[in-house]
Amino acid sequence: MTMPHRVIILCIEDECDLRTELAEELGASGYNVLTASDGPSALGILSQQTPDLIFCDVMMPGLNGIDLISEIRRFRPALAAVPIVLLTALADRRDELAGRQAGADDYLVKPIDYDLLHAVIRNKVALVERIRTAAIAPPGPDGLIHLSRRETEVLRELGLGNRTREIAAKFSLSEHTVSDYVKAIYSKLGISSRAEAVREALRRQLIALDRDGEPG
Repeated sequence: MTMPHRVIILCIEDECDLRTELAEELGASGYNVLTASDGPSALGILSQQTPDLIFCDVMMPGLNGIDLISEIRRFRPALAAVPIVLLTALADRRDELAGRQAGADDYLVKPIDYDLLHAVIRNKVALVERIRTAAIAPPGPDGLIHLSRRETEVLRELGLGNRTREIAAKFSLSEHTVSDYVKAIYSKLGISSRAEAVREALRRQLIALDRDGEPG
């Protein structure tokens, strides 16, 4: 009998008391909790394990949370589908924007509202499960992995070189929703960069090259 997957959550927090509190709260709820006190420690854990969700403090000594997220998103393609939620005491829109631009998926303000925290976990874990389920779908008769209509539209825009903000504006979606579509596309197709997305869009004849060899 196959045992159900136990959700793994990595909590990166330099405040010892809060890190312990998070670990106890999440552990009591049945999650498998990993903890790190700083960015380098977190990267060490991520080189060995792939969590289902990451909570990351913003203000940490040395490698801060935003720089850590940038590192993960740029150089750890295997973690592309793992949601990252920022934890910060700074309710500042500029910090939230910087975090989202770095690759964060959500944002929680300290002191932590644990009802909200658990709602975020349920939402993000459900998203990861949908991506995993879609990723094991077999190719269709044409040999191509099936994408939904919206995923196909987003892939075409990626192929044309459009950024998340531009795609969101075109389809009247939030940037967060577009990021979720991009993660699903990357996971389904086994790709990890926009260059690969361009090649896939060309292969599916969603875009064509102009005379200069540029997507158009």
